[in-house]
Amino acid sequence: MIPERRAASRIRAYRPVRLHQSGSSRIIETLTKDLSEGGMCCLSPVALPVSSEVSLELILSTGQAPLSVRGRTAWFRTIPQSEQFDLGITFDEILPVDKRRLSAYLDQLSSKPVFLLSV
Repeated sequence: MIPERRAASRIRAYRPVRLHQSGSSRIIETLTKDLSEGGMCCLSPVALPVSSEVSLELILSTGQAPLSVRGRTAWFRTIPQSEQFDLGITFDEILPVDKRRLSAYLDQLSSKPVFLLSV
């Protein structure tokens, strides 16, 4: 078993995000798959090399300003039977006010009740 290396556990969340790789003019508009205070996983039509510097705008709630974060890709993997990739991104720089907003959002998500359906 591989030991967990993340400092914060990830919470499943599908939120809009815009990625911009340093040195490229391309903007990738996509969705997160999970989030934590230290990083995220998102979908991407391209595989970005590990350690690529990225800036991102993460929208937590409609009508609120996006979070501005600088980070780098930690890993990528092909999604089977798809032309897309999962990207793991570690957050390197996030303003204290944005970090508080992200933390409050994650607290809200983690406190929502989970409903189980019986079949």
